[in-house]
Amino acid sequence: MGQKAAITVNHPPDEVQRLWLGAQAERPTIEGGDATVTFRDAPGDRGTEIHVELGGGTPGGRVGELVQKVAGATPLAKAKDELRHFKQRAETGEIARSDGTPEGERAERKFKQRPAQPLEDSELQKAGA
Repeated sequence: MGQKAAITVNHPPDEVQRLWLGAQAERPTIEGGDATVTFRDAPGDRGTEIHVELGGGTPGGRVGELVQKVAGATPLAKAKDELRHFKQRAETGEIARSDGTPEGERAERKFKQRPAQPLEDSELQKAGA
């Protein structure tokens, strides 16, 4: 059984499909190969739902899934990120990025984090406090 992701884009279905095909031409929108994408009218005339179903399993079984989770590279997580990016680009014309993490969220950054604690004197001096 495949994993599923969905998002609603505030545009009519024909426009969403045209934008989707344009994004596909630039680069593959959903990575991982075996993905089925469907478009449906959102309830209440509120745009278009994009549904993605990822087929197949993870190479390496449970161990492969764990490695992908630790690396932050699960196909479902990537599909959800790509859907969010597509929605942002379709509705606003750009992909929003934080000043704090302009490259997006990365697992390597999470590994370097530490629990909240007071700064040491040397760190306070570096920060100019």
